[in-house]
Order: sequence, then C-alpha cells, then structure tokens
Amino acid sequence: MKKPGAYLIVLRLIAALGCCALGPAPAVADGGKPDAPVRVLPYPFSHIVSFAADTDALRPWHGAAIHRFFNEELGLTISDSLWPQGSEGISAFFVGPGQLNRSASGIGTEPSFALLLREWHRGNIDHFHSWQEDGPFPFRAEIQPPLSLSAARSSLNMAAFSAGLPPQPSRNVRFYFSAAPPADLSIMLHDSKGGSTIFGPGDIARGQDIQFEVGSLGWIVEVIVPLQSNSVTRPVDPMSIDRIEFIAPSCATGCFASLTRVERDHFSRHTVLSEIPWLEAWNIRPAILTSHGGNTLVQDFGVPGQVSKFVAFDNPALVDTHAALADEKQSHAYHSDLLRKLGVLAVWSYFPADGKDIFAVPDGPEVQHGLLPLSSTYQQLYNLPRALPPPLDTDSEDKFEASARTLLADIPEDERKELYCGPSCNVSQGNALAMLIASHLQSINRGRKVKGLIYTHFGSESGTAVFVASPEEPVTPAVRKWMRRFANYVYDFDGSIDIGRRIWSPPANTWVRYQVMHSNIASHLAIDKSAISITPWTDPVTQTTWPDMRAGTRDLHGLTVYVPDVEHASVRIGDKETQSFTRNPPDETGRTSITLVDDQVPTPMIGRVSLNDRASVEVISGHFTDASAANSYVSLATDKFGDAGVVIKPWRLDLWNTSHLQLAVRKRCSSNDGESCLGSRFKIELLMQDGGTVSILEDQAPDRRVPSSTWSVPRLKKLDEWVSHTLDMTQLAWSKFIDEGADWRRPGLPLGRVKEVRVSLMNAPAGTTLDVQNFRALRPSGNGQASDGSKLVAGRVTLDGRMPAPGVQVRAAAESGRVTSTATDQDGYYFFPGQPSGQIVSIRAQLGARQCFPRQGRRIEIGKDEAELDIELGWSLQFSSRSSPSPANTAADPQACEAMPGLLAQER
Repeated sequence: MKKPGAYLIVLRLIAALGCCALGPAPAVADGGKPDAPVRVLPYPFSHIVSFAADTDALRPWHGAAIHRFFNEELGLTISDSLWPQGSEGISAFFVGPGQLNRSASGIGTEPSFALLLREWHRGNIDHFHSWQEDGPFPFRAEIQPPLSLSAARSSLNMAAFSAGLPPQPSRNVRFYFSAAPPADLSIMLHDSKGGSTIFGPGDIARGQDIQFEVGSLGWIVEVIVPLQSNSVTRPVDPMSIDRIEFIAPSCATGCFASLTRVERDHFSRHTVLSEIPWLEAWNIRPAILTSHGGNTLVQDFGVPGQVSKFVAFDNPALVDTHAALADEKQSHAYHSDLLRKLGVLAVWSYFPADGKDIFAVPDGPEVQHGLLPLSSTYQQLYNLPRALPPPLDTDSEDKFEASARTLLADIPEDERKELYCGPSCNVSQGNALAMLIASHLQSINRGRKVKGLIYTHFGSESGTAVFVASPEEPVTPAVRKWMRRFANYVYDFDGSIDIGRRIWSPPANTWVRYQVMHSNIASHLAIDKSAISITPWTDPVTQTTWPDMRAGTRDLHGLTVYVPDVEHASVRIGDKETQSFTRNPPDETGRTSITLVDDQVPTPMIGRVSLNDRASVEVISGHFTDASAANSYVSLATDKFGDAGVVIKPWRLDLWNTSHLQLAVRKRCSSNDGESCLGSRFKIELLMQDGGTVSILEDQAPDRRVPSSTWSVPRLKKLDEWVSHTLDMTQLAWSKFIDEGADWRRPGLPLGRVKEVRVSLMNAPAGTTLDVQNFRALRPSGNGQASDGSKLVAGRVTLDGRMPAPGVQVRAAAESGRVTSTATDQDGYYFFPGQPSGQIVSIRAQLGARQCFPRQGRRIEIGKDEAELDIELGWSLQFSSRSSPSPANTAADPQACEAMPGLLAQER
C-alpha cells in the first residue's frame, strides 16, 4: 500500500540530501580504529545490509515461498513482517479481536495463522508492520447537543454509518462522555435490520483498558461487537446501528455524564489487549515495529500536529483527518506501553520528529567509520532509520534508463534494463528489490561503507504485468539474479569477495539489538589478556537489562572483541561463562578476535535425549554408546583395526536459518599410548536432504575436489578434556561453486532437513574413544523472552499429514512428573504454552488405546519455541527400540503409534 506521508518525506529528504553516484574510495575493511577493543561489525564483515519488509499485499503462501528462496536456497537469514490483525487471505494472525485467521494459507491444508506462527519460529518472520492492516474506514458522529444520562434508560437515534459503502468488518464501537460514566452502565445496540446486542458493565472496556489517560475529549468507553449473539435475537450489525440505549439504574435521578461522540472502526487499545495474551502464549515478541499507514493511521507512531487528510467516499460520517495515535496516551489507540511490554525496542515512525529518524543519511562520518548514532522520540523506544533508497525514475523505461545510467553507472546496460519492473514499481516495491541490491553492491565495489536497513515489500508485484508469482517462482528473474549475487557477498562462495566487501545480513530484530548493544558495550567490557568479562547494564532508553541473562547470548550476537590469544580466550557474562563464540584469525588490522554468537534458539542434533528415541542408528565399525540420563553425550570407540563409525538417521530434523554449528568433543584412551590416541582424527558430516554435505574435520585441510563444505578444527591436545567449537557458516571452505545461469547452486549448508549425521574416528589405537556432546545448530533470533524464560510447545495432529484431526487429546509429560493435557482445535493444532526451558518432554496424542508421538521423537529436548511437533496418526515409521542400540542397525518396531497405555506413567 502506498503511504503518501512517508513518500513525501522520502522525496523531501532526497531533495535536501542529494543523491548521486558515489565516488571511488579505497576498499578497506571496517575494523574500526586501530586500537579499539571492539570491532565495528562482526568478523569478517565490513558492511551490513538487513531488511525490514512491509507485509502489504504479502499472502501467506507467497511469504513462505519467498523465504524458501532467500533463506533455504540462498542461505540468507532474511526476516519479514506480519500484522497481528488483518483480513482473510493476508499475513495476519487475527481477523478481529481474538478471532484467529483461519483462512487458507495456500500451503497444504494449513490455515494462515498456523503457517505464520511456524514461519515466525523458523526465523523467517520477526517483526510487526504496525498492529493491523488498517483497511476498514473510521466513522464518527458528534452528538449535538450531548445526550445527558438523566434517567435509568436513555436512548439515542442516529443514522446508519453504512450508506453507500462497501462491507466493513469493523467491530469496535466507542463512546465519549463529558464525565466518568456510571459503573453500572449497560449499553444496548440496535440496527436497522432488527438485530440487537446488549453489553453489561463487565463487557464494556473502560479506564486503562481503553484510555491510558483522560484528555480533552473526555472519558472513553468501548464495546467490541461479537460475531454471534448468545441471545435469541440476531446479533447487531455494527455498520447498521441506528439506535443506542444507555441503561444505568444509578442515573434514575440524573448523572453528570453526557454522551458527546460515537465512533466505529476496527482497532483500539482494547483490541491490542484482547490479542496480546495469544501472542504472549505463542512467544511472539518482536524487537521492532514499522508503521504501516492505512485508512485511519491511528495504530501508527507520529508526533503531535502531523496529520494526513483524505476521504475515500462521500459520506459525512467518515473521518477525513488522520493522526498517528500509538503513542498518544489520551487517545483510544495508545498502545506504546503494551508494545514495550511485549518486547518492542524500536519503531519506524509514520510522522517523524526529524527526517533522519526514519531515513539514514548515507554518507555521514558515523556510517563510514562506525555506526549511526541512535535516537529516541518515543518513551523507552529507539527510532529505526532505514536506508535512503536511490531516486530512480520508474515512470517509463526511457526515464528509468536515463536515471540508472547515472545512479547505476557501473552495471552493464543490458543488466540495467533488466532491473526495470514497470511504471508503478517504485523502489519500495518487492519487484524492485533487484534495483536496491544492485545499488548497494555498486556502492560497496566503489569502496563506500554500506550499513543500513533496506525497506521494501517482498510480496508486492506492483508494476510487473508480465510476471505472476507462484510457489515455484516467488520472485522475478531479476530479483533472483541479484539476490544470488548478494548471497555471494555474504558467503564468498566463489572466492572473489575480499574482506573489504563482505556483507553481514542478520535478521532485522538482530540488527536492531546489535546497534543498541554496540552503542553501550565499551563501558561494560573488561579485557584481561584474553579473558573477556561483560557486566550487564540498564539501557538508558529502553530501561531494560542488557544483555538479558534469560536469553543466552542473544543480545551480544555479533560482538567482536580483539584478543591477543584466541586459543585461550574466555568469555564471562555476569556470573556465567559461555562457550558461544568463534575464534577468528587476524583481520585487516592484523589482530585476532572472538565473536559472540546467539545461542538462544538451539536445535540439538546430539543432545541430552538419546538418539534411540529420535533416530535410527547404524554402527559401521567400532562401538557406540548412546546418550543417557547419566551421560548427556554419545561415545564412539575404535575397534581392533583403529576405526569407528556411526550413521545417525533422524526421524525428522529440520534446520532453519542456521548461522553457526556448535559442539564439544573430547578423546579418551584405553591404552598407555596417549600420543597415538591424540593423533587420531575425527570427522563429523551432515548429509542434507537437498544433496549438500557439510563436514567438520579435525586437523585436516579442506579439499575443494571433495563435494563438501568444510570446517577444519584444531587437533585435540589433551586427553579427557572437553573442547568446545562454535563454527561460523560464513567461514566454511566451499566445494566447487556454480554461480551463473539456471545451474546456479550454492554449496552445502546445514539448512533444511537433515538426512544423516555421520561420525567417525580414524587411525587410532584400539579402544580410543571420541565423545561428542551439545552438537547443535544455532541461528540469530532477536525474538523476546517470556519473563520466566518458558517456551511454546505446539504442533498439529493429522490423519495423514494433511487431514486435520480435531478434538484429539494430547498430553505432554515432563521428566519432573508434570503432565499437561489439551485437545486439538478444529484445524488439528495443539498448544502447550509456558513450558520450562531445558526440560525433556514426551508428547503423545491419544488414539484409542494407542499413544502417538511427534515425528521428531519419543522425547523432545525443549531449548527453544517448538511450533512444528506434528503427529500423524497414520504415520508408519521404522523406529528404534527403547533399549540401547547394538552394533547392528537398531531399527525395529514398524508401528506408527505405541500400544503402551502405561508409557506416560513410566515416564512420570
């Protein structure tokens, strides 16, 4: 949707700042000042490009398809936005207060709200584009003279709002009074169709449920019209209200309150309060919100005095002056405090106090040598500036070529022409993403610093009549080409991108947290030789604790600190030590460093749950010991020939938006020849469903002739000592890479479904043992935490993967003995919010005398929000027996569900 106010601001800024082709400058990396202890950007990056995409016009299936391309096929950790509330068929959780968006998502049989929930906890979506779509029109009737509540029952006749207008889903009806209305007030609405609904005192929102502070407009109360009536009468149609009764026995002899105004629309503080419990239960806690615009603007952020005037229809009841009210405490739409409670740290304003608060100046000294300084307009919230887009003229193909010839001069003419996507396809549209990426890469190649947040609409097809998106082809050929090039600047697949041109592309929430952290870290960081200590602090704007100790290393993700000895580096945060950091070689300054990595949302591959409970295990050679309650690691011991190998085939293990792998290893020796035991080499391989392979090799140089992406880790130097490794995907050694045309294919990455995990130990004395623990995938996630650190456990019960099974009893049994039960909803979904983090839980759907478990396994280690623990009642799977695995393939019982009525009791 176009946003007139925002676009005028862009044009004014472009005129004021100018925007021309950037001149050449030396290509140097952004290590910061030579003696600074903290690198400006994470190693090895010199530039930052993140994305804040408006969800306008983005259908749920299209968003999922776009992120399948961006995040899975390219390996980028790009995030998107949604609306909590909107209309059917778009990317919104609700279609009205507390009413889930159950419209078809376009992906299988999943309803929209469920697909969006899964996309959120995959990391493909992580922020709000305002609270609602803001499509319905606002209506207002000034009551002149005011209606005095001078009797036990007062009545108001009024004209219906709906004359000459299309159907509106609006359900919020609001009343303004000159004084506090009586506590016993009931309100009865009547419409011209004979419908009526009564709201008792307990059904009426008043006080801070609708108005944080009483202002010049008086006291506000509100009702939300239900979709169905509990009485014998038909429910009232809010568009056709023609009579309102105010019933208050206490006003029999008169009250001071008089009715002055009636409003009707589809959003208020009351709406937000009705939907926040769902979001909190699902752990939907964004760090940022971008103002959308729309037909009321009331949900947006702005400053007093800034308004827009427009009228869509000739109707005297339509409100034609629109102001942003999200931060206005005396309005009905104030919800800034509720957003902060949910976890929002920064907002993109619709009406900013200063243009630089929403569009970053591209060539300031801070951008060249550091980060932009943060600003704050709204209480306890940072401003969120976006990158200023290039002023390319898209009115016609000739005008575009004329402007592109100057602004994109380094790009060959035939490729410049490919960037044009139509007269309506301005630089904020999704099909124009190629233009934005081309502009950024040109600036980088010219030696300029690029550090910004790209604003676009991923799902918009505006202006491109010849291209129609599909699940198989979600983006235009031009976007596909330039996003592939962008991925190469992130990963350096082809070896052509030097350190001065490498791009860091974190999710939007993570980038905002990084800026907040980076602006304050210096005074809370101590370095003693190579021992780093970080003392938590209170952020001066948000008044929240950084880093949040409940969220692992989330708030420190990307922090790169120079140390003289990376091998012996250590990191302590408050009173806790962490191993979640990489050890980096020298950068352009010649100094070595460590980089903190977000470990808030781990996906275990080898963890505390035995592999026998979630995979088939085939021992190729040697002896294998599974994890158990006593030992939370697996062991692989060599046979008499000095070899050991095991193949682990997970029943279902999906990796989303992985940025790092982490594991701890140690060696033990049964002989007296410790040197020979240490001289052995281990190898761990991930074979992915897409055909890619990722290998971790001990003390072995990567070989580009081998079709595997590879990390080489130092040889273990001591026996019986755990050594932790955190491995950065952007530092993999790549196998041969095809980078052009239809045959483009990235090298192997730990993304998507894991087909096999192979662990081997070679050239060791008999009885040499390799132990592996905490082998897990990590991804950056700026999502907030519940106050108690608890997680969501959820999934879907179906008959065959598609047909939902409503009303099925599902139970979750924790090792502590706690058992929680629920029933699946009409679409087959079950939800267990508030599950303690770190617990191991058994989930079972009851099917007669049988109990069926999720495909992920009989027992699940809860370390992050789990929204996809699906159960197929007809699923047939060869799964391991409950006993410890033997050297042979341990696949045994072929049943889909376990006919063990006492299973849950045993696990309790």
